[in-house]
Amino acid sequence: MDGVMHSPTTLPAMPGMLARSLLTLLRNDNSQAEADKIEHEYSLEALSVKRIDAYKNMFGGFVSDIPLSLFYCLAQRTHLAQMLDKRFPWPAPGLVHLNNRLEQLEQIQPDQPFYIKASVSVPARGPQVSPRRLRPKFEVSFYQDNKEVVRCVSTYQVMKAQGKEAPRAKKPEAKIDKPNWTYLHHWQLGSGLGRRYARVSGDFNPIHLHPFTSRWFGFNKPIIHGMYMMARAQADIERIEGQSANYIDVTFKRPVILPARIRLWRNSDSPEGYEVRNNDNTQVQLEGKIRFPS
Repeated sequence: MDGVMHSPTTLPAMPGMLARSLLTLLRNDNSQAEADKIEHEYSLEALSVKRIDAYKNMFGGFVSDIPLSLFYCLAQRTHLAQMLDKRFPWPAPGLVHLNNRLEQLEQIQPDQPFYIKASVSVPARGPQVSPRRLRPKFEVSFYQDNKEVVRCVSTYQVMKAQGKEAPRAKKPEAKIDKPNWTYLHHWQLGSGLGRRYARVSGDFNPIHLHPFTSRWFGFNKPIIHGMYMMARAQADIERIEGQSANYIDVTFKRPVILPARIRLWRNSDSPEGYEVRNNDNTQVQLEGKIRFPS
């Protein structure tokens, strides 16, 4: 961070922003516009012991005093504040998370507040722009004592509201054949898990909550938060390694529709690589990398 003292605004609380985010459903910006960058600065209170414990208890297994994945919850709160900016052209509810990278750069002080620098790169849009190109990229940096302690980079896909899913003919899928990968264990995800995780994380995106609201975005049933899977993998792999992760990079390949039974796999040749696959071992649903201090 540069040496200049800034005057950030206090990062708004989640409940008020969630209510305001519903108003963004009225946005329908199909106008022609060039790519843009929206920048903000915020201040954020120190993490409470209660907040940290609630998050850790959701998963179990974390070695980290403050799990790196928890910072996505703080980053997402920042994302929502930026989405409420009138310059952000799309509805906040229903954005689908494509990938995420978290990196711890310095030791995190549990009793210190944060200064946040945030930017969102808004892609060019217009009637001739493919919906698949509508992928805003959010970058959030957390500072303590003028040092960047954590960086989070997230990409989302803008989803247009849809009706019911069109029926698709199912094709037989071959088993994934990766001899150098080791199956660790399975996770059983209940139909209400999205609501449970929402209460801990603050992510009440309707695509995760209930069949009625997930149908707005083309899913007959809710899908689990991608960052739930990332956090659970972090907890499980930290328990195996016996140390705290300082780098996590994930790409969400396929949605996991609730309820579900899914499996965690790890690359035996390159242990930083892991995957979450369906129970039949025919689909990769998350690809990830996790690193530990050398």
